[in-house]
Amino acid sequence: MGASGRVGSLLLQHWRSAPPIIPLRTQSRGERFDLKWSPIIDGPDPLCRFADRQGGLSGIIALSGATPSTRGNLSETALLADAVLSAAVKAGVPRVLFTSSSAVYALGENLSESDEPAPTSDYGQAKVDMESVVAQSAGTTLDACCLRIGNVAGADALLGRKSNTPVLLDRFPDGHGPRRSYIGPIQLAKVLERLMLHPARLPLVLNVAAEPPVRMSDLLQAAGLPWEWVPAPEERLKTQSITLDCTGLAKITGKASLAASPASMIAELRKLGALA
Repeated sequence: MGASGRVGSLLLQHWRSAPPIIPLRTQSRGERFDLKWSPIIDGPDPLCRFADRQGGLSGIIALSGATPSTRGNLSETALLADAVLSAAVKAGVPRVLFTSSSAVYALGENLSESDEPAPTSDYGQAKVDMESVVAQSAGTTLDACCLRIGNVAGADALLGRKSNTPVLLDRFPDGHGPRRSYIGPIQLAKVLERLMLHPARLPLVLNVAAEPPVRMSDLLQAAGLPWEWVPAPEERLKTQSITLDCTGLAKITGKASLAASPASMIAELRKLGALA
């Protein structure tokens, strides 16, 4: 689901050249995809009919939903999750992976799934509300997991921008810039495949990012993009390092599956033609 979005488009570019073991079908509210479906408006019937035609669906990767960059209606985030859950149950879909976000957390390092959500933005709060809806499915036959994904290389404002003007990067008192938990789109696609094929029930929430975290300046350097330092304003001093602890994910997908570097992430984007 959400095949037309920024992350979905990058994942599809990879999967079209390296199809996953399970046959992949795409959904969007627009044309050009296998299923045209608006869950909130259309209800579960289109998914049920589509599942019947496909001989059943083994799972759903729900990438759809409003983001700050799309200026969508964040208040629909929880409603959309509820509509997808209801449709999945009715269509007999056993597993749904929902894309949540690291934005559910407060600012900090090594943030883990055991930390209480404390979002600092409306987007983060919308994802918390979505997770609350998904939590209501716990204990049912449906296996639903919310993936608290970090920054996806190529889909964020750092590497996904089209302007040739230099990126302005905050420089903090220690001389370094922002440090974040990133993951490349091809690596993310492989993680999603492993999660969809995992034989046991998944946790309700999972952090998703590559390891170790990377400096944004290193990504820009690896990409050969123009950028400049600017002094970090005092109100952003606490934002220098925002990183995820992905121990839980590593136990499921294997620690080696999460290993990455700025160079490997940039190589993924170049392979997909998403970076000159």
